[in-house]
Amino acid sequence: MYIKVLGAAAGGGFPQWNCNCAGCKRARSGDAAVRPRTQASLAVSADCMRWVLLNASPDLNFQIASAPCLQPKPESGLRHSPIAAVVISGGDVDCIAGLLSLREGQKFAVYADGFVQKIFFENRIFRVLDRRFVTFNALPAGKDIALAGADGAPLGLSVEAFAVAGKVPLYEETSDDIAKLSAADAVIGVCVSDGTRRVFYIPGCAAVTDELRARLRPEDVLFFDGTLWRDDEMIMAGTGTKSGARMGHISVSGPGGSIAAFAGVDVARKIFIHINNTNPMLCDDSDEAAFVRGAGWEIAFDGMEINQ
Repeated sequence: MYIKVLGAAAGGGFPQWNCNCAGCKRARSGDAAVRPRTQASLAVSADCMRWVLLNASPDLNFQIASAPCLQPKPESGLRHSPIAAVVISGGDVDCIAGLLSLREGQKFAVYADGFVQKIFFENRIFRVLDRRFVTFNALPAGKDIALAGADGAPLGLSVEAFAVAGKVPLYEETSDDIAKLSAADAVIGVCVSDGTRRVFYIPGCAAVTDELRARLRPEDVLFFDGTLWRDDEMIMAGTGTKSGARMGHISVSGPGGSIAAFAGVDVARKIFIHINNTNPMLCDDSDEAAFVRGAGWEIAFDGMEINQ
């Protein structure tokens, strides 16, 4: 299986367009220790010819321009794309907005659970995805689904979706009470397999459960929610008023954080993705980045590749 990180940042990217925090200023200045990152997405393939996107970020056009493997092949005629399918893990803008950049009459398949499918069918802007070319496929939790393109041709990969702790997208919020914003199918993790190897993609998660830990095997690759270093990070930085928990994200650090939660879990590679612009571990020379590496984790960056 071939895995390419198209984007590693949380919503807004890094540097964020309207942010002057220390990390964003360093990234904007060209500091070699602070690499810019676009909004989170992976591309996976069994053959390096047909690719499956895991989420379609608002930065998708730029990501395609930066990834030759996703660009039209000259020998394939005037219209061509190696993107055969898109698997969606949630309804947040940074998960689905990139689909609107794929509206030029190209065939591909979309896989999403019922919560996200409802958003697609009720929001008229998604009608620009012509149903003559784009197929929308169910992604029921707990079932191993063989992925195929819009033409029905198998892609050599399967996906299993499973619920993780989280909340509804920001634009669906009707309360400021996090307990009222939770929904069993609003946020999912996905496990993509080629029959031998597996990659888990969980860019948003509010809590690490025993059930989640039990899913992982020693040979797996895990991409996991690295949004905030600490729960009150944005509040202390002066860039926001919400805690990580209020936003539906577990912190990286601390006794209740994800590093501690996955300690002792045997997995081939653990990689943080969906990293907010305020998170100090985005700076390669920071104490936080060193701590992450010392704990056996990696920090995703745009263009990172894994060939299992």
